Amino acid sequence: MNKIALLPEQLINQIAAGEVVERPASIVKEMLENCVDAGAKKIVVEIENGGTSRIKISDDGCGMSAEDALLSLQRHATSKIRTLEDLLNVQSMGFRGEALASIASVAKLTLRTRQAEDQAGMEIYAEGGKILRQGPVGASVGTEIEVADLFYNTPARFKFLKAMSTEYQNIVDTVLNAALSWPEIAFKLVHVDEQGEVKIPLDLPATRDELVRIRGALGKNISDELIPVYYGGVNLKISGFIGKPALSRANRSMQYFFVNNRPISSHVLSYAIKQAYHSLLPKERYPVFLIKFELDPSLVDVNCHPRKTEVKFRDEREVYRVISMACGKALEEAVLAPKFEQHNLNYYQEKKVEGLATMGAGLSDVDVVKVGFPHPPEFKTVESRETVLVSAEQQTQMGAAEMENINNNLAGQTEVDSVETRVADTTMTVLGQLNNSFILCQRGNDLAIVDQHAAHERIRYNFLISENENSEKAIQPLLIPINVELSPADIAVLDANKTALDEAGLKLEHFGGNTFAISEVPSILSKSNLEKLLLGLIDDLRNTDGNLQGHKGDLFARKEKILTYMACRSAVKFGDPLSREEMVGLIDQLQKTTFGNATCPHGRPIMVILENGELWSRFGRRYAGFFEKERFGGVNC
Repeated sequence: MNKIALLPEQLINQIAAGEVVERPASIVKEMLENCVDAGAKKIVVEIENGGTSRIKISDDGCGMSAEDALLSLQRHATSKIRTLEDLLNVQSMGFRGEALASIASVAKLTLRTRQAEDQAGMEIYAEGGKILRQGPVGASVGTEIEVADLFYNTPARFKFLKAMSTEYQNIVDTVLNAALSWPEIAFKLVHVDEQGEVKIPLDLPATRDELVRIRGALGKNISDELIPVYYGGVNLKISGFIGKPALSRANRSMQYFFVNNRPISSHVLSYAIKQAYHSLLPKERYPVFLIKFELDPSLVDVNCHPRKTEVKFRDEREVYRVISMACGKALEEAVLAPKFEQHNLNYYQEKKVEGLATMGAGLSDVDVVKVGFPHPPEFKTVESRETVLVSAEQQTQMGAAEMENINNNLAGQTEVDSVETRVADTTMTVLGQLNNSFILCQRGNDLAIVDQHAAHERIRYNFLISENENSEKAIQPLLIPINVELSPADIAVLDANKTALDEAGLKLEHFGGNTFAISEVPSILSKSNLEKLLLGLIDDLRNTDGNLQGHKGDLFARKEKILTYMACRSAVKFGDPLSREEMVGLIDQLQKTTFGNATCPHGRPIMVILENGELWSRFGRRYAGFFEKERFGGVNC
């Protein structure tokens, strides 16, 4: 008996589907590529339950004849290439001829299509790779493909799908990539959720202005902070935009590459662009960019990845060098100073501190950041005085006269140095601040080095958790709601976590279009920069495991995650200069906080103790005999 046998056609198609169809977003990507290749001017994507129940994609492209429609469901049937030379010079989005056959093998597929010259269209219905029905049908010019019950015949693969919200976000990202790649094509995305509610997260009209498309797809707050990039070489052209440093994100979610209009991902090129920022970005931050490469198709291999999400350049070093150089030059020539928002003047009216209203009037165009520590009722510092700090970055934006105005107003208040540095009823004595990041304290006879961000994060987290369990938790309605414009991908994250956000005390209201208004927040966060807090919170939630976001029974786990992120995003940061009074207040609260000597909610240590004996031994001294010599007047040499 032979050990080697030919596989049946259906099994071959299902194996191929494992490479092409990973999730609902994979189907959307393949179909969008076909729509573009068909010359579509408008593409509509309709999905149900994140694409797990139904996906329908319609275009107004050239359509297919009845014969071509039947051939399109066969493996390796394509109109894109004919010879090996064609494969080495691919200019179309699709070219393998596997998409429809692979999708039909793991789902129920309905295809309707018509050419302009045909009187009637063609409809084909297939299940599990077998055509069950075909015939003429009334149809508009173009193609409509409906995919239902994905993986109905391969339940093991269905179990590997993530939560509906995660699959939905992946589809949003896929459509966004296509929309950013082809601004001259109109895109519309319609989603029907589990409750039957219809949402239209994307409805982008065709345009020839890339910034208009970026504004519609990613939001005005992104498009307004972009720097144009251009390089016009003989074999390689680069165009697009990079974000100002203030626009950076905590992940790579806002990084878009296109090679000959094909969306790709590349950690190597992403690193090249980050290198161009050099010292403008901290290590853990990632730049926002949208970069398009235009080069001869023979100089790039688009067939090196099963899902065509990566490409291989013939001369990758040259591409790396050019993109880094072009972005570096753009940054050098751009004005990188961030725009400062006018602070809500009600803030100054609420704080009856001598000289503060004068400061507010003098700094109407400057964002004055309050780095205080709101106290729960049980927290008490030695003395309470409101302190306003202006960051070093902001100082560089102000003139000498304005800084002198600030200093004069602060000079009229109680001198910071006169504040008692020993915190009441504790053994922790504040000595000072190191590198605007660590608070140095004497703890008994030992030296305690406190991570100021981790300490404040633990304090706020404990307070938020305690308040959230309280039936009368302190929620602060905002007198003037803060409007934040979000991208469709960001809105998808909010939709997936809306209940948990409400439970955590962060109330968001749809203001129209892609704009949301923050109307209520936990009172302890009311003086934070709420727009930055929300955007950071979205970044954190985007990185959260999809299963956690989607499971209804995990509301508590999701709410706890959100409270953790709120505490982190609103806490004092590394590099924030603190007055001695603020350091005393922070250490005072820390001493009264559960796990205050342990770790922050993310597990990082809050403080490190350098024992006195260890310190003395480092200097080659014997600690035990010191006090004896002091008592008898001896000289400690």
